[in-house]
Amino acid sequence: MRRQTRAYIESLLEDYMNYHKYKAQREFELRHPFIPVDENVGGGKAQYKPNDSVDRMLITLDEDIRLNNLRREHFTIKACYEEAPEYVQQIVNELYFKAPRNRKYLTIADLVIAHVIPVSKTKAYDAFNDFLEDIAKELKLHY
Repeated sequence: MRRQTRAYIESLLEDYMNYHKYKAQREFELRHPFIPVDENVGGGKAQYKPNDSVDRMLITLDEDIRLNNLRREHFTIKACYEEAPEYVQQIVNELYFKAPRNRKYLTIADLVIAHVIPVSKTKAYDAFNDFLEDIAKELKLHY
């Protein structure tokens, strides 16, 4: 796996807990778009124009690329996390899902030395790399 791909997936894992905040923020941006001030002084508004803003908003929410990518990334990480062995889930919880200030361990080697995960360092690294490969394949980032 390329170093950039690995770094991107690790950044997705760190942002996983903020998914709902990002989703709500993007939906708010789509529901309340910035409307520039009309400088056409004296210009009238068209009368009897049907108000289709709700239809346009639904189409926008459904077709928005950024929102769909957020959903796809969240679902992929969730599915791969649930399929992973328990010790890989512990690695991900300790190193990525916790806030940086609450992390007691910084590397997989620290987790193995502290006996948080019941496997050898090599097996832990291999399993975690397989987990990252699965996410890359699901997101179609794997070459």
